[in-house]
Amino acid sequence: MKSYNQWYWKLYRWVKWEAKYTPHKFITGCKNVWKWFPIVWKDRDYDHSFILDVLEFKIKNTANYIEKKQTFEGWEDEVRYMRICEQLIEKIKTDYYQQEILAYTIDDLEFKPINNNLHEVNIINIDDNTAQYISKYPNTKKAVLKNPRYRGYVRSPKGLGMAMGIERHLKARKLLFKILEQKLEGWWN
Repeated sequence: MKSYNQWYWKLYRWVKWEAKYTPHKFITGCKNVWKWFPIVWKDRDYDHSFILDVLEFKIKNTANYIEKKQTFEGWEDEVRYMRICEQLIEKIKTDYYQQEILAYTIDDLEFKPINNNLHEVNIINIDDNTAQYISKYPNTKKAVLKNPRYRGYVRSPKGLGMAMGIERHLKARKLLFKILEQKLEGWWN
């Protein structure tokens, strides 16, 4: 008798409070499956960039929704932080900061045959504006020169520039997760 009463009250509560929302929840769930299908289809378990793809997609959808609905005061600031996170994720995924120095140098490759179909590769520097890149980010330069981790890099301007790119990449990653740590719980509707 007791189990019948428990079952009855659970059914009663579900009908009273939940049943009217079931069609809406089902439709929303189907829309979500359709929307997320490309992300899930391309997902792989062997690279961090796929984790960032999922995170970027979710943040972008949340920003678009909050921007469209505008249901709370201060939504503009929250959307701005979401857009910053989107940009940071894109730059982290593409190694933007580590490859930025390549825009300041022009190199050409020369292949010299050695023997047995082997070739030696020589890098010919055509134009080098590494000093311009280094002067563009003085704070990063100071951080790299202070950090013993980069001791092997700073022997040449190109090495210093590469170390600065690594440092800027790490700063971007830290900033992304700092924003998420501080702002994530305010991204609600």
